[in-house]
Amino acid sequence: MVNLGINGRRSVRFLTIAFVTAQLGSLVARADMVYAVDTTITSANPTGNPLQSNTVSGFITTDGTIGVVLSSDVVGWNLSLIDGLNSENNLDLTPANSTLVEDTGSALTAAAGGLFFNYSGSGEFLIQANSPGPFSGFSYFCFSTGSACLAGETIAPRDVFTDGVVATGAAAPIGTQPLNQSTTPEPSYGLIVTVFLGACVGVKRKFAL
Repeated sequence: MVNLGINGRRSVRFLTIAFVTAQLGSLVARADMVYAVDTTITSANPTGNPLQSNTVSGFITTDGTIGVVLSSDVVGWNLSLIDGLNSENNLDLTPANSTLVEDTGSALTAAAGGLFFNYSGSGEFLIQANSPGPFSGFSYFCFSTGSACLAGETIAPRDVFTDGVVATGAAAPIGTQPLNQSTTPEPSYGLIVTVFLGACVGVKRKFAL
């Protein structure tokens, strides 16, 4: 067995700690966050049907930015637009068939516990299917303080005038509201950290013999 001596063992320990620290720093910098989204609106606006109820449900993935979320911070999504009265209108939105049309202002923010939209602030967050296209009135959801979309929330699995719901005016949300409170790191770096720390302890024990 090779005897490294006290200085040799110290060097190995320092190198191991430096390696683990560098890897952890790299992992933290690249940690995407997956935020659950689950919003339901029941409204007679604009269809005239008070039973119309739609949901946007799924997840949005960011690059891990905490604070104001810009369009460049959003790296993916998988969101279902669900018509509570007619499932034939349901549609899944992904980057393959839809576009983040607008993420303006500072209303959309991220925290460790979820994504939030400030309806009393300034901004708009709109994802819409590529066909027939942006601002067509088809297949989209929008959280807005007033711009291309009405202030409040809009969910339209198909055509906003036939199966859409809009919560605006007195029915609009007020202040900062969660899109959903659940978040999951992507991937699970807790396991990787445990493996690295375990390896560090193993190296320390080996050279202490």
